[in-house]
Amino acid sequence: MKFWITLEGREAEVEVAAEDGRVWLELEGRRLLADFRRLPDGEVYSLLMDGRAHVVRVAPGAHSLEVTIRGTTIPVDVRHPLEKLMQSTHGPAGATEGEIVQSPMPGLVVAVRVETGQAVAAGAPIAVIEAMKMQNELTARHGGVVTDVLVRPGDSVAAHQTLVRLKPVTP
Repeated sequence: MKFWITLEGREAEVEVAAEDGRVWLELEGRRLLADFRRLPDGEVYSLLMDGRAHVVRVAPGAHSLEVTIRGTTIPVDVRHPLEKLMQSTHGPAGATEGEIVQSPMPGLVVAVRVETGQAVAAGAPIAVIEAMKMQNELTARHGGVVTDVLVRPGDSVAAHQTLVRLKPVTP
């Protein structure tokens, strides 16, 4: 199973797999053998990777872990790929500045549902991206008027590539 983690401001994809009774972690091209054991208090785990022991504590947040490595505690945010997808489909702009709709991951543009000058409501479909054999419909978070359509069906796109820009509707 794949997860997205944020560790010290860096995002990475981690794949966890069980094989022959062992747990393997694949991170940034490295494959590590891991032994993960729950300790008696229930909130602390022992993680043994490459012969090194680490303490993992489940933090109060729904997606948070704290990993202690050589005495330093590092917060780790963990997300399922679908949560990552939903979180990253919109750029940093908001309702007052406009909106940027981005591809959440590398993929293929299957459909573009808007055109320049079109007014769209919050939740309106913007584009469909196919990634990992799944089609994902991206929608407008705030709505507005389409100022730029930067892709067309059949285009390959990179993760976080801007697809469409919207400007807010002024009263």
